[in-house]
Amino acid sequence: MIFWWFGGLFEGHLVGLGSVETIRFWEDVWLGEAPLRFRFPSIFQIAVVREGLACLFWQGRGDSGYWEMRVRKNLNDDEVDDYLNLLEELHGAQVEGARADNIVWKPTLATGFSVKSGYSWVRRDQIGLPNLAQKHKVCGCKVPLKVRAFIWIFYQGKVLTKSYVARWAPEVDRRCALCGLDDESVEHLFLFCPMVREVWGRMAAVGGLGGPFNSLEELWAAGRRLCSAGDRSVQAKVSQSYIPTVIWSIWLTRNHSVFRGSIPYVENIWELAMRCVVDWGCFCAGASSINIMGGSFIIGM
Repeated sequence: MIFWWFGGLFEGHLVGLGSVETIRFWEDVWLGEAPLRFRFPSIFQIAVVREGLACLFWQGRGDSGYWEMRVRKNLNDDEVDDYLNLLEELHGAQVEGARADNIVWKPTLATGFSVKSGYSWVRRDQIGLPNLAQKHKVCGCKVPLKVRAFIWIFYQGKVLTKSYVARWAPEVDRRCALCGLDDESVEHLFLFCPMVREVWGRMAAVGGLGGPFNSLEELWAAGRRLCSAGDRSVQAKVSQSYIPTVIWSIWLTRNHSVFRGSIPYVENIWELAMRCVVDWGCFCAGASSINIMGGSFIIGM
């Protein structure tokens, strides 16, 4: 998958400061480890200029000057702290007017980018995550491409849950679209929501997954076990789709609730997951039917 490499390599780049005439102030990674719009979402929301180059915020000529951040309203206590933290970081950003902005490779700043350093970077182990090669194995299971793409985003922790969106849109209602009991984070929506835990419990009874899961690490480990098994039987091939289909079914049911106003039920998620397991599993395994919980299911059910 192309984005296996591209996603990892993108995380390794950093924009080096020069004249700041080509750096997008809020969008590029040039100060810290992430774009400023994500690091300071409250200030981004009230900034006078939310799209533009960094030079629009630099008052002065060449190396001499100061950073100016104008906002559209008076700041509350939390915003004052964020505002001061942003100005403090900006104060440490040294503009070099005589030099053009450039792209630098963070893992090997002294020697620059090489194929070896790029390969080592995307294969690195990340805190709390399987490395990218392991995730690539899970995301390569036999399900439709759009589902594999979503599973990849899920494993990167970049699913647009309400909690994630609230980082740059604080006015968003953060409550889970399925249960309404807690903030809709990735962990809550896909693991700890009461409706979802019941679905994982049912799937554990069907496929012996060991769920419900208590952490994303447990979920990923179960997915890797299924995809790494040497069993080439029809049922083994079908079982590789269990986790992706449940994740995908949770997300579709959640979206129907958010965008269509549908009332979510456990049965919505479960029936959709079973339908996907049958259709995708049978197709990829080259079988006309499979047995689940003692019942025979036919393609196209």
